[in-house]
Amino acid sequence: MPRVIVVDDHAVIRRGVQGILHAFPEWELCGEAENGQEAVRLAETLKPEIIIMDVSMPGLNGLEATRIIRNILPNTKILLLTLHSSTELVRSAFRAGARGYVLKSDAEHELVRALNVLAGDGTYVSPGIDHHLAQRAILEESHPAN
Repeated sequence: MPRVIVVDDHAVIRRGVQGILHAFPEWELCGEAENGQEAVRLAETLKPEIIIMDVSMPGLNGLEATRIIRNILPNTKILLLTLHSSTELVRSAFRAGARGYVLKSDAEHELVRALNVLAGDGTYVSPGIDHHLAQRAILEESHPAN
């Protein structure tokens, strides 16, 4: 059973993600954090398979926390859950080591699908994101220019 941590500075979002996951007992919610610093500490302690993390948080943001966690726990997969669909943010997410990018507006229908793709070692991008842009960002990350 894959273990998941949810990281968002808004409790209502954390509760919403928990509500979605509750209907899928194959996913074990093992912890939650409200900022990047807590996420890093919790990840080190719990060693989850997947972390669902907001991008915009005070202090250590989701991109910075993703870089740190991926360095410490390279097998932990990070799914960024955000309001932001900008080209540069999508690129930055995959450069930081994220394996998935889901818009909060798509989460109700796409979150579990995204988790399943990540659990199967794939990458996932929300349907609300330009697919060509996302593919370029993923390719850039997997084949960085020297």
